[in-house]
Amino acid sequence: MKKIINVIIIVVINSTWVYSQDSLIVSDNEIKDEFVSEGATDNSTVVTETFASIRVVNNHSIEMIPVRSLEFIVSHKFGDLAGSNGGVATWFGLDNLEDVRIAFEYGLYKNMNAGYGRSKGIGHTTQVFDGYYKYSILQQRTSKMPISLVFVSAVSIPYGPASTDSTAPNSYPTFLNRFIFTNQILIARKFSDRISLQINLGYNHRNYVDYKDQNGLFFAGISGRFRMTKSFGFLFEYIHILDRPSAITYTNHLAVGIELLTGGHAFALTFANSTGMTENLFIPYTNRNWLQGQFRFGFSINRRFKL
Repeated sequence: MKKIINVIIIVVINSTWVYSQDSLIVSDNEIKDEFVSEGATDNSTVVTETFASIRVVNNHSIEMIPVRSLEFIVSHKFGDLAGSNGGVATWFGLDNLEDVRIAFEYGLYKNMNAGYGRSKGIGHTTQVFDGYYKYSILQQRTSKMPISLVFVSAVSIPYGPASTDSTAPNSYPTFLNRFIFTNQILIARKFSDRISLQINLGYNHRNYVDYKDQNGLFFAGISGRFRMTKSFGFLFEYIHILDRPSAITYTNHLAVGIELLTGGHAFALTFANSTGMTENLFIPYTNRNWLQGQFRFGFSINRRFKL
């Protein structure tokens, strides 16, 4: 799998110098100041709308919230559609709510976002506060800059009751044991008005884990958008853990989705084997298998306000 990911990275980066960008050009009047890199002295134009939302499916995209804009997000994931826990008995998972998240995310400065959310949580990690910081390092332009590059740092703090079992991963001897961190680099390119691809490389760290597990996990992933019309497109997302201990039976996050865009809202209808809503949960704690029908329907609604 590592060889496959390395090939994907090489192909995406090398192909940035091959594909024509004629279809990406937008007029200067359509460019917002928030998206223009400081110090740009050439006549190239910033490429916008690589993705329609600040998330691809569940993980971050390279898209940024404009400065002084607030985004309100409501996201849900339900139970298994099929398998032993799905089917008609649970109305294909809709009777079961795996996770729900409500968040506010804001454009602080040029190329800088921050967000805060609260989710139900999953398994032994419950009642979760989360926050993130996101910084745009490079922006794709119609010449000289073939990619966009973004850094994201996220933290989660589950504040559910600690287990009385000292061997449990949620026994939390100290408050600091509750913290979970994820740092990742996102590299994306919009190849045309219809096709965008992104790769991500990162590190997840949990301050307290099961004795068979390890605190730190390196991961890599790929995601993309295939736009059919101005308001409709397909999304996919896959994240692979590179160094998970063999004794741990967790799997890798795989999700697909449909985006529906309206005037002021962005809707995403998704299907994923993961149950958690944020990267600090779905990266280390996915334990469901698509081939066994253990995938679930979910959706998110984004509404942006200019403040």
